[in-house]
Amino acid sequence: MKIVDLTAVIKADSLVFPGYVRPAILKWTDLEKHGYYSNLLYMVEHTLTHVDSPAHFLKNANTIDEVPLNHFVGRAAAIDLRSKKEDGFITKADLQEYIKKDENDIVLLYTGWEEYMGREEYFANYPGLSKDGAEFLRDVNVKAVGIDGPDIDNYKSKGFPAHKILLGAGIVIYEGLINLGEISGKKFNFVGLPLKIHMGSASPVRAVAIIE
Repeated sequence: MKIVDLTAVIKADSLVFPGYVRPAILKWTDLEKHGYYSNLLYMVEHTLTHVDSPAHFLKNANTIDEVPLNHFVGRAAAIDLRSKKEDGFITKADLQEYIKKDENDIVLLYTGWEEYMGREEYFANYPGLSKDGAEFLRDVNVKAVGIDGPDIDNYKSKGFPAHKILLGAGIVIYEGLINLGEISGKKFNFVGLPLKIHMGSASPVRAVAIIE
């Protein structure tokens, strides 16, 4: 069994989506002074590798603590979409060759955009799902969709159509994944459990791929 880490490291002042506050990691107790070491964490729910709940965009929808746990674990596939790297729309035509109905619980979109993580360029001109791409993933009955960019919607999209289509169907969305190139084209199980945050719109996760 091999475990591949798909999670970015959260550091103080890590770059986050424009409009959000960068994380702070403040030393709270000192080992020598207090006898134990601990930190105070301050960050938005959507920091680096995280999962969105339906409540992020929809009224009266499940918050992150209400989403069934089976949405965060399952059979998965990572699709190589690096050809869509520069502000490309990921369409139904790009996906239907690789994804069949009821074949996978979780689909991860490998665009290669991870290479810009930690730089301002990460948050501009990124690829993402088109409206028909999101509708296709909804219709093949996946429980979760993830991407190695900051947003499941394309940079040029207006009104967050992919978010609304997927979350409206109860499909959770992972953003800010890394190392998808290590699992592209392989069969694996995905685990990306959120913190149980009361009324949370999202949560940071420790996402991993388990290859038997």
